[in-house]
Amino acid sequence: MRMIEEYNRSAEPLLRGWGGYDFACMGFAVSGGHRFPWPEGCYVLRRRRIYPDVGEWTLCGTAPLDATSIKNGPGFDHQADMAYQYEVATVFGNGQASAFCEPVRVDFDGSVQLIDPLPMFPRNLRARPIAGGQFLVTWDYDPYGHGAWPKDFQVFGGPDAGSIDYNTPLTDSVSGLAYVPVYGAQRRFEFTTAAFANGTVKVFGVRARNAAAVAEKNTRTSKAAAAMASVAASFSTISQAVQGRSR
Repeated sequence: MRMIEEYNRSAEPLLRGWGGYDFACMGFAVSGGHRFPWPEGCYVLRRRRIYPDVGEWTLCGTAPLDATSIKNGPGFDHQADMAYQYEVATVFGNGQASAFCEPVRVDFDGSVQLIDPLPMFPRNLRARPIAGGQFLVTWDYDPYGHGAWPKDFQVFGGPDAGSIDYNTPLTDSVSGLAYVPVYGAQRRFEFTTAAFANGTVKVFGVRARNAAAVAEKNTRTSKAAAAMASVAASFSTISQAVQGRSR
């Protein structure tokens, strides 16, 4: 659970806490600089941001065991166009904690209003050149901690990671669709691009959409995309004259 790391991030230099075992294990963010506040134990809440990169888990709230709700502490506001994952663990009076529950995801729009939960972002995004100057883009989907199963995915491209046009999805040259549908609990997906001239460098990004066609905002791109499209092969016939010798 990295409680010592949490302590190192949250401990204050004036050492207003007791400095004992509980303070060292839980850190100032949980104990408030005092000995662990509930001898009978409590719940601790932590969260991490999702975009543009997945952030570190940070303790952000506590509640007694008889509480029916737990909320963020001061300084843990939400940002516009951002997604977060929250999870809770039970901490006992001696400072030892249980495993955290499965994350619960919350999403916010540009006005910092809650919106329908979104899927998680694609994982293991890859792209490789194939015959005919096309690229095969593949990715996996892990539902752990998502807000909802994706309805589909859209693939976007550009000459580099900073120039991907996320407003114009690419069309799959096999299906003819500008999206990749999801069937049941499908986990692996692929997309075949149009043909590009030999030597073209492309970078691809993939986003998941919910049932309302709202896309999550990850900016992860394929690490293998900066490769040349397939180079046309050529063959030539080589003939060799052999002179016989007689005895």
